[in-house]
Amino acid sequence: MNKSKIARLVFKMVFGYFLLVLPTPETLASDFLPERYELIPENWTPSLEQTRDYLDESFKANAEAPQQTLNQMSKNLADISDAQLFIVYIRLVQTLDARGQAELFDEQQRWLAERATAAQAAVISKGGSLAPLEYSGAFKKITDERLGELQKRLQQARNINPSK
Repeated sequence: MNKSKIARLVFKMVFGYFLLVLPTPETLASDFLPERYELIPENWTPSLEQTRDYLDESFKANAEAPQQTLNQMSKNLADISDAQLFIVYIRLVQTLDARGQAELFDEQQRWLAERATAAQAAVISKGGSLAPLEYSGAFKKITDERLGELQKRLQQARNINPSK
């Protein structure tokens, strides 16, 4: 199994797990779980950074690779960024009361739609083999910006209420 397939498998496992436990405004975890329950244990930090660094280095080192390979590598990098965003989003949800969770959920829904639109708008090579690379690059950039925003909010929330 090549490194690209391993990275995608890791992403699917992490992302799939969180989809099983993601609260929605209709069924918030806080409605039926003890107050101390956490969706992600504080000491559990999936090593996505190492996978991301490896993929990034491989992408840069293989700049002359076939377009299909570059497209897949770019997609893998975007998927890793999305998984990191998802983890931070869940951690932030855990710091909020029910109203805050519902507001963040709605905000994230809007942002997800805007991200897809903005990433598609960034594609210059309409219909060409370069289009997926352009889309993934824009998707990753937009996702990394949102990741930074939510990381700051999470840090602020933890500074206000250190027990969460």
